[in-house]
Amino acid sequence: MQICKNAVKTPVDQIRTSSIVVIKCDINNQTELRNATGRTKILINCTGPHSILGEAVIKSCIETRTHYVDISAEIPQIFNAFRNNHNAAEEGNVLIVPSCGLASIPSAAGLMFLQNQFKDIPDVVDCYFRFDIPRRSYAPIGQHCLVHSGTWESLVFVLQDLPKYLNLKKETFPEPLVYEPIELKRSFFHRHSGEVWFPYPGPDEDLIEMSQRYVSDKYEQKPIRFRSFCTVPKFYHFLIIPPMYMYYYLCRFEWFRKMLCKHPKVFTAGYMSRQGPSEVSRMNTKYTLTMTGKSWDSNVKNYEHDPKKSLTVKVSGTDPGYYTTAMCLIISAMTILRESDKMPKGGVLMPAAAFQNTNLVENLMKHKMEFEVVTK
Repeated sequence: MQICKNAVKTPVDQIRTSSIVVIKCDINNQTELRNATGRTKILINCTGPHSILGEAVIKSCIETRTHYVDISAEIPQIFNAFRNNHNAAEEGNVLIVPSCGLASIPSAAGLMFLQNQFKDIPDVVDCYFRFDIPRRSYAPIGQHCLVHSGTWESLVFVLQDLPKYLNLKKETFPEPLVYEPIELKRSFFHRHSGEVWFPYPGPDEDLIEMSQRYVSDKYEQKPIRFRSFCTVPKFYHFLIIPPMYMYYYLCRFEWFRKMLCKHPKVFTAGYMSRQGPSEVSRMNTKYTLTMTGKSWDSNVKNYEHDPKKSLTVKVSGTDPGYYTTAMCLIISAMTILRESDKMPKGGVLMPAAAFQNTNLVENLMKHKMEFEVVTK
């Protein structure tokens, strides 16, 4: 735990690495893995792709009664982790909390903040996720790339497993959540606040839904319909969306997946590289989540009627892929250590369910994540 405190409070060049014990183990060697996971109260897994490197570590943590957090955004892997390990983790009083980085702590914390300000449970929350990218990164020369290739490799595995996603979700949750009022369908692209938005490709919407299932089952609380959208500069609409559709289909072939992983810079026009972005590019990349919660009278059947109550909040920060991800992950781990009495005893739980009664939002505020009420 002291290392977690140092990582949050101390500049990297001032941390005494000589005090950190390094344990080498092979995840395919269960004895070595258990010896490693059994030496700590909580394990922070930063190594992906989690679809390859996550399952064995999770199982070992459950066996050694070690709590676990990671930064996985690989939704098929998260579904499988839940299916394979939730009951064992719950019985062993072990908390397994995936996706504690940019996906999906800002969304989960924003929802917690909105609910607290709303003074009630909203029927629906629309989340608009915006990235503001420095103009120098429009031309990814040198270290003006956006993302490290490790994130790219995880995305390749997500694209590989995406065709199985809907079936996996139906197998995991055969009964759909019942929401009221009834949702009105909208097109893939829609306009909001003068910009074009499309469904956010991250796992946040699914993870919030899993959290709502948990609180609905455990506490008989009305589930909140959470919808997540994103936008990027128009320049990126044409640069990102068409290739992603093409890669989605081509990722069914192993040879193409290997090519994507081997040559990230080539297949992303330089936006992802093994060097990663420069510190200047990272610190000039901003993110904003604008979340609007609405509720209707109980006799209203659909969203065509005006809501009886509406509230908009904003969550914002800088350097989403590095500082924010690391900060969210460490604070998530520290929250489990410090506030376990306010959390469920065990299970594979998503952040919005695991941390809903904790001081997560307050702790994030102390470390450069901003929360504000925009309109009441």
